[in-house]
Amino acid sequence: MISMNLLYTVFMRENSRAKGVLQKVIGQCNAFSKTFNNVYLYISRDKEAVLYSIADGVTKEVETFKYKKYSTFSAKSRIKYLRGYFWYKSFLNYLEKIIDSYQIDILYYRNSLPVNKLMKIMKDKKVIKILEIPTYPYENEVKGFSEKIQYTFFWKNGQQKMIDLADIVVAIPGVADLKVDEKFVLINNGIQLENIKMKRHIRKDSITFLSVANVAFWHGYDRILRSIYDYYRGNPKREVYYNCVGDGPELNNLKELAKELKLEKYVTFHGTKVGNELDEIIDTSDVAIGSLGFQRSRLEKGSTLKAREYCARGIPFLIAYDDPDFPESFPFVFRVPPDESPIDIDKVIQWYENLSMKHPDFSAQMRKYAEENLSWDAKMRPVINRINSIAELENVKSYIQSVER
Repeated sequence: MISMNLLYTVFMRENSRAKGVLQKVIGQCNAFSKTFNNVYLYISRDKEAVLYSIADGVTKEVETFKYKKYSTFSAKSRIKYLRGYFWYKSFLNYLEKIIDSYQIDILYYRNSLPVNKLMKIMKDKKVIKILEIPTYPYENEVKGFSEKIQYTFFWKNGQQKMIDLADIVVAIPGVADLKVDEKFVLINNGIQLENIKMKRHIRKDSITFLSVANVAFWHGYDRILRSIYDYYRGNPKREVYYNCVGDGPELNNLKELAKELKLEKYVTFHGTKVGNELDEIIDTSDVAIGSLGFQRSRLEKGSTLKAREYCARGIPFLIAYDDPDFPESFPFVFRVPPDESPIDIDKVIQWYENLSMKHPDFSAQMRKYAEENLSWDAKMRPVINRINSIAELENVKSYIQSVER
């Protein structure tokens, strides 16, 4: 255990729909807690911020901080984003106090708006400063009107300044052969296997597809709907169904498309499911669907959390991008073209049947692979090594300065 305190900071609501992001943050914190003396997570709620301590896999609330009230900006107001901006400033004011009060040595800051207050904190505090950029380059993921405004006026203009102020930049590459300077540490997403249950196999004649996500345009699930429609227009040999789990900005579009294609009998929109309810849906599913629309964001590669969770669950899955954690030799992934072409459902069924014959214990094999290659402990090791290198260098500098005095 290294005698340093780490603070992981992320301005997102812990009860937001982005469950996968929160799981990632907790997983990273747990990995850090196995190395550093004290690890804290500072995150937002609806009208307050909260500080947690994380140790031995346990997340414990330490302190809460109320945001200032800005009554002008009601929840229904068109300028609610401005209210969020003021809350973010309060969030940063408390952050500065936390760094001092809890003797923070390492500040790990997940991607956020680089306002002057944050820039000042990053510049003035004598801590090891780590900036995480979840997808790099990030601009390809910016689609909505409000997101474009935030990106153009707040993030794009300040991104390089944030990178310059950081000692380490942790990034998940979104394109192949990404060239970055030595300050960057490139990683892929990982998972917490302790919280993921391996699926049971339920024998049946039909094939059921599954997706679990906060549905966005780049998931490309409309491709699977159109492909199921094409499949039933042909000469289907087996019944095919689709379990779509989760909410998100694209969900209504998917529902409208399913209705338009008259697929209501075959497609079930479950909404958000967790725990035993989610486990039961996965147990009755056969093939999971990863992201099929990365090309819509001009991304060539990725390391999505869902693909790793599917692997840990032991359910084979489809993807339409390059994932460095799943090489071509990995037999439990069916790759489809990274474009808008239909997916040949007959070929997917044939692949799944062959897989079941060649690897009757494929779920156990996938789980073992996840344990050995996809845990957050493994993924964060290069970051921890870089932190230790910087800390050792700082200790040497301090020693030299003390001798010179």
